Amino acid sequence: MEDFSHNPLATNHEILEGIIRLVQFDILLNDYVAWLDFEGDRVIIPRQELELYEIKSTLNHYIGMKVQFKIMSYDEQRRVYLASCKEIKEERRNDIIARLKEGESFEATITKIVYFGAYLMIDGISVILRNQDFSNDYTTVGDIYHEGDTILVSLLKVNDNMKINVQAVEKYETQSSITIEDFEPQTVVYGLVRNVKSWACFVNIAPNLDAICPVPTYFNVKEGMKVAFRINQVRLDEGRVRGKIIKIIH
Repeated sequence: MEDFSHNPLATNHEILEGIIRLVQFDILLNDYVAWLDFEGDRVIIPRQELELYEIKSTLNHYIGMKVQFKIMSYDEQRRVYLASCKEIKEERRNDIIARLKEGESFEATITKIVYFGAYLMIDGISVILRNQDFSNDYTTVGDIYHEGDTILVSLLKVNDNMKINVQAVEKYETQSSITIEDFEPQTVVYGLVRNVKSWACFVNIAPNLDAICPVPTYFNVKEGMKVAFRINQVRLDEGRVRGKIIKIIH
C-alpha cells in the first residue's frame, strides 16, 4: 500500500491545477466540499476555501471547473489532501490592489451583468463596476456591453471587506443635446436610479444631471433601475430638478 505521508504533494507549496470532479457533503467537515482527482491522489477543497468570500449557493456549478489550488494538509486516516483556492486568490487580489493603487489600468472581462452594473474579472479576481462609475448619464453597462466583453478600468476604491470597486477609464456618455433648460414641470422622462438614501432618491435624467425625489413607498426602488420620472419642479438658478418616480421600466 502506498505511503501517502511521503507523497511530495504533502509538502508542495506550489500552485497546482486540477478539475473538480464531484461535490458532496463531508460529514467530518459538516459542509459540502469539492473533490479533485489529481494525478491519482484524492484532493478535497472545503467550501470556505474555494473563494475569497462566503459562498451561499450550492457548489454544483464548480463541477468540471478547472481551478488552481495549494495543498494545506494531509489527512492520513482518510488518505486525502485538503487544499485551498482561497490562499492563491488572496495573494493575487493583494497584487492587483497594489497595482491599481499605483495607477495601473486593466482590461477586465465582464462575467455577469446585474441591475446596478456588472461583475468583472481581472486575472481571476472579481471586481465591481457600478453604472454610475461607468457612464455620466442614464446608460447602464448592460446597455452597451455583453457578458464576455472587456472594458478598461481603473481603481475607484477598496471596501473594508477588501472588495474592489472600479471605474471606467473613459466614462460613457450618450451623445445628447438635452439640458436642464429643456425640462418643464409635468414632463415625464426616462431615467436611471443613481443612488437611494433613506431620505431621497437620485435619478439621472440627462448627461451630468441627477434629479431628486422622495423614496417611493408603493414599490421597491434600487440603484440601477430604469424608471419613468415625472418632473414637478425645475430650478434653473440652482441647476436642480425635483419630481417623482411613477413607474419602474422592466
